[in-house]
Amino acid sequence: MQNKVYAQVYSLLRTFPQGLKEALKYFSEVGYDGVELIGTNTDGMTVEELKNYLKELNLNVLVVTSMGKPGEMEFAREIGASYLTAFLEHFEPTREALLPICEELNKKGQVYRDHGLTMVVHNHDDEFDWVIGEEGQTYVYDVILQNTDPDLVKLEFDTGWAARMGVDCPAFIRKYPGRFPLIHVKECVEVAKTRAEAEHFPSSIFNEGLPRDPKTGAPILSDEIKHALDESRNWNKALGKGVIDWKELVAAAEAQGCEAYISEREYYHYPESDGTAKGCAKLDYEYLRSL
Repeated sequence: MQNKVYAQVYSLLRTFPQGLKEALKYFSEVGYDGVELIGTNTDGMTVEELKNYLKELNLNVLVVTSMGKPGEMEFAREIGASYLTAFLEHFEPTREALLPICEELNKKGQVYRDHGLTMVVHNHDDEFDWVIGEEGQTYVYDVILQNTDPDLVKLEFDTGWAARMGVDCPAFIRKYPGRFPLIHVKECVEVAKTRAEAEHFPSSIFNEGLPRDPKTGAPILSDEIKHALDESRNWNKALGKGVIDWKELVAAAEAQGCEAYISEREYYHYPESDGTAKGCAKLDYEYLRSL
């Protein structure tokens, strides 16, 4: 995996802007080849200053996570990224509801291309719900991949969330060769037994009663709720200790042209770790380099 081991800065920062410089410095010290940035966050640096800082640290930026804010395409292009993420908006898992979404993804993918970028759709759990009426046969993502332009719509495949839904990740990659330039590396130790158990933002935690930040609209979480959210992600533990066959996954990904494996972590408190985000980032790097 020489020159292919990347880190999503979310793993250290969550989505907060402060601390980006320190996070980048740490990823460089560990040995990561590059990072995935979040939105237009520069931690107070100009784009040119950030580019110079990344160059000093010998870190490449291959992809930027979209936060749905203006200027992200311009920022991604200026920072030197090749990819910008997209996410499926709220959808009903029916073929009738998904086909118009496919049309919109094609249009959006063309806009990305016009800005010199390739769109990669990032999944969580619900993209691997069964399509209503096609249970056991067709995932939501099957409809998306079968009805979008392969040149315009690629995937940033989050293996942890897929595996949490019971997906055979290597088999899914082999089913759609050429659509997975980026793999989000995340382990899953247990397949969810219920739909509620697999929710990205559990409804038992995130509900309309939560206070909202007046500027961003984001929910304001108490320490108790933050802890509950963290514990809801405790299926994300040590790489190589769960349900994913990483050697098979890497073989499938490499065969169809994977450009980077991007470590992203949802949970830190497992026996092999020291319970810190930084410690987990180092363990993930070491495991990826061993493959």
